[in-house]
Amino acid sequence: MSLVLLAHACSHLQNASNARLGLTSLPSTLQLHHLLLSLQRSGYVGGVTIGGPTPPPPSPLSPVLSVSHFDPDGAENPRPLITQENVASRRLWVGLKYFRSEPVLRKMHVVSKPTRRVWMPVHKLEVLCRGYQEGYVKGLRGVGESMYVTTDRGIMEVRECVERKLGGMILCRVNSV
Repeated sequence: MSLVLLAHACSHLQNASNARLGLTSLPSTLQLHHLLLSLQRSGYVGGVTIGGPTPPPPSPLSPVLSVSHFDPDGAENPRPLITQENVASRRLWVGLKYFRSEPVLRKMHVVSKPTRRVWMPVHKLEVLCRGYQEGYVKGLRGVGESMYVTTDRGIMEVRECVERKLGGMILCRVNSV
């Protein structure tokens, strides 16, 4: 994953969330898509869908399917195909979440940078999960704080990496408070 693109995505999501936007878009890359799906599983974003340069209808971002999601004969509308002609215009559309008019995703910043990548084995990730500092990376101390790690099995939250006994490169840290 390009860490420059990750830094751009982190600042964009933080700024969009603080500006109280309901929907925002990011460039479509496979790694960024996996990170956004991990954020969705953790409850920081509402929905993630792949679309074109214009926003998708609201139904793909909501958990409940609406009537416009189906054809008149009852068949579900297929997603548009991604071809070589339209791959550059693909965007990841992200629905942001709010609780009592406050953004769920408050702060999001990168830990690994292009000039300093942070790789940690599982025993050092355990130390971070307990709230202690490891190297120059501070531990998880706040309520609703998460850290995301890229491993050979995909991008996952640091606690999930400890459960599965996997180490990897720490990508970013997310705070909800």
